[in-house]
Amino acid sequence: RKYLAFFKNQFSATIYYRGSILVWIFSNLVFLTVIVSVWLSASSTQAIGGYSISELISYYLAGFFLHWVVNWLPFYSTSDEIKSGEIITSSLTKPFSFYWRKFFEEAGWHSFAVIMGLTLTLVLAVVLQQQGLVAFEFAWGRLLWAALAVFLAIFTVFGFSLCLGLLAFWFTEVWTVDTLFWAGRNFLGGWYLPISFFPGAFQTIIRILPFRYLFSFPLEIFFGKLSLKEIAFGIAVSLFWILFFTLLYKVMWERG
Repeated sequence: RKYLAFFKNQFSATIYYRGSILVWIFSNLVFLTVIVSVWLSASSTQAIGGYSISELISYYLAGFFLHWVVNWLPFYSTSDEIKSGEIITSSLTKPFSFYWRKFFEEAGWHSFAVIMGLTLTLVLAVVLQQQGLVAFEFAWGRLLWAALAVFLAIFTVFGFSLCLGLLAFWFTEVWTVDTLFWAGRNFLGGWYLPISFFPGAFQTIIRILPFRYLFSFPLEIFFGKLSLKEIAFGIAVSLFWILFFTLLYKVMWERG
C-alpha cells in the first residue's frame, strides 16, 4: 500500500505538470521526422543492413513508442535528492526500500506517458500506412518474445539509471555520466542506427554490452531479425545485466 501511494502521487504530478512530456513528444517527433526524411531520400530498392526502407521507417516508428515504455530513468530524481540532502528524510529514515520507491514512482509517470505515446504512435502509423511507408507483420510468437524483451529492458534501464544516480553520493557533478549513458544508449543501443548496420566484429561487442538490451533487442525480435537461439542468448544477457545492476545498487546504497 505504501508503494501504491508513491505510484498515485507521481501519476497525479505527471498529469498536473505535463510540460516535460510535451517537450519530450516534440523532440522525439523532430527526430522521427528527420530520420524518415533521410531514409525516404535514399530511395533504395535493396535492403540496407537487413532492412528494407519501409522496415526502417517502421523500426523508428516502433522505437518512437518504445521510448515511452522502457525509459524508466530514476537518475534525475535520485541524484537531485542526494545533492539536496532530501534523501535523508525521504528514504534513509523511512521503513521501505528506496529501490521499490523509485520503481513505483517511475511506474506512475509511465502509466500516463505510455498512453500518450501509444495514442500518438497509432495516429502516425495510420498516416504512414496510408502512404505505404510502413511494413508491420504481426506474428504472435515474435510478439510474445518481444514483450518479454521489453519487460526485461525496463528493469535493465531502471537499474542502470538508478546506479548512475547513486554516484551523487561520491561526486558533486554526475550529469556527465548521464550524457555518456545516453550516448551509449543511442549509438550502441540501436536508436540512431539498427545494430545490423555496424561491422560484424563491432556487433559482437555490442551484443554483450547492456546498451543493446535497453532498446534495440525487442525491436530486432519484433521485426524477425533474430533466430530462436539468438533470442535465447539475448534474454540470458538481459538477465545477467539486471542481476548485475541490482547487486551493484545494493553495494552502492549500503556504502553511500
